[in-house]
Amino acid sequence: MKKILATAAALVVGGFAAQASADNSFNFTIEGQIPVVCQGNNNSIAATETVDLTIATSQTLGSVTYVCNSAGGFTRTISSQNSGFMFRAGTSGTGPNQVAYQLSSGGGSGLGFAAEQLTAPKVTNVSGSTAFISGQTGSISVVVPQPTGNVYAGTYADVVTIAVTAN
Repeated sequence: MKKILATAAALVVGGFAAQASADNSFNFTIEGQIPVVCQGNNNSIAATETVDLTIATSQTLGSVTYVCNSAGGFTRTISSQNSGFMFRAGTSGTGPNQVAYQLSSGGGSGLGFAAEQLTAPKVTNVSGSTAFISGQTGSISVVVPQPTGNVYAGTYADVVTIAVTAN
């Protein structure tokens, strides 16, 4: 009987030892967050770019580097205040007071597009890519498809906006 009690006691003590060891472990979670950064960085386009309105060749204005760490990518919107026309200073830009122009963009990963008049905003949805985490550069160029001849002399202008929004 003593042998049975000793064996039972050893099993009970051994069971407590196993439980004590299991109760001495714990879990925890490590967590952090990387904020979304999506932007277009102007590398070399001046606040006011002067272009030759008398030639029909493409004129490079500069470049923009697009940086975005969103896995969903981003949307780039390029818009013209005057629907792709430069207006003569002090006018509303009709007839001989306006010059049509086209804008184009270079660059890989979906950034590039051929010259087109911005009669409506140019919207480009770009997929998430590791290329954009470190930055992808694209040039911006303008062309005047019909060099001026039937317009009044003066300074012509339009405001172009490039906006980048994370998807």
